[in-house]
Amino acid sequence: MKEICENIFCFWRKWCKKIDDSLVSIESTKMLENLTEKENYSNITSTQQIGNTTFKLKGPELEMSTALPLAEDIVFPLKYLNATETNKSFNFEFTKEKIISFIEEQINDKSSYTSLVNKNGFDIYINKSGSIFNSEFPMIKMFYQIPKSSFTRKDVTVKLIDDYMNIPEKRLKWDKSIRHYKIVEKNNDEVYLLHYIIRSPMLFVSERDIVDKRYDFYVNGIYYDFSSSVKDDLIPIEEDVMRITDHCSVCKIYEENDCFNIISITQVDSKFNVPPAMLSVQLPIKYQDWYDSMIKEMNEGSG
Repeated sequence: MKEICENIFCFWRKWCKKIDDSLVSIESTKMLENLTEKENYSNITSTQQIGNTTFKLKGPELEMSTALPLAEDIVFPLKYLNATETNKSFNFEFTKEKIISFIEEQINDKSSYTSLVNKNGFDIYINKSGSIFNSEFPMIKMFYQIPKSSFTRKDVTVKLIDDYMNIPEKRLKWDKSIRHYKIVEKNNDEVYLLHYIIRSPMLFVSERDIVDKRYDFYVNGIYYDFSSSVKDDLIPIEEDVMRITDHCSVCKIYEENDCFNIISITQVDSKFNVPPAMLSVQLPIKYQDWYDSMIKEMNEGSG
């Protein structure tokens, strides 16, 4: 009887493994078929995990999750929740698909936004009605193009721009407006808790700090990120520093012809009321200096 049970168990294990292997094979085939329909990348080799099989894939930014089910990919697994996640009556699923949809809707929304300034390569708009996350504070939308001719190095990609904007060691080298920039906790390469302190822009104005939960990812070579503040008590507030609330900040970076396009949309309670007239003057100056500093560091850097 014991031998019969062992034989049945052995047969059952082999049968289950055969089914599992078949499912992995089918899923792997679908993924590879999906990738052949995308752009033909050729510079960098990356990997993709499907079931128990790891595929080596060629091309920059193939961590972009081309074949992942965007509608099912919940993006905020960190234990820290932002205000939107704790509000059970609020209907917003934090999936890649939903975040991309929200970003694209804001980019293409022409009726809710009015032009604030258009000069020096910047198109800046304001939506005084706020967002679905908060209606008290305005949304600021900014378009900027960096011509490829701005770079003296030949290896600039969307991923490299992302690195210089978001990796603390690189950001602190060129961004003099930030005194502290640290990833406090990291769930994976896409979801992390970020704390940074912004230097005072003028006399008698205290420094500001933000604790954000950020999610960034690539889809078809396009960079997306979504950030929003978490509870104040997670990180102690320094003396003479005022904590501000990031209701919603998103960014999209992509390559197009002879330039890199950067679109940022923010809704922040900065605890400092800045009239739109002042924003229209200060924002282009501030961000031009910001981008010039980043480009200079990228041209002088090697990684």
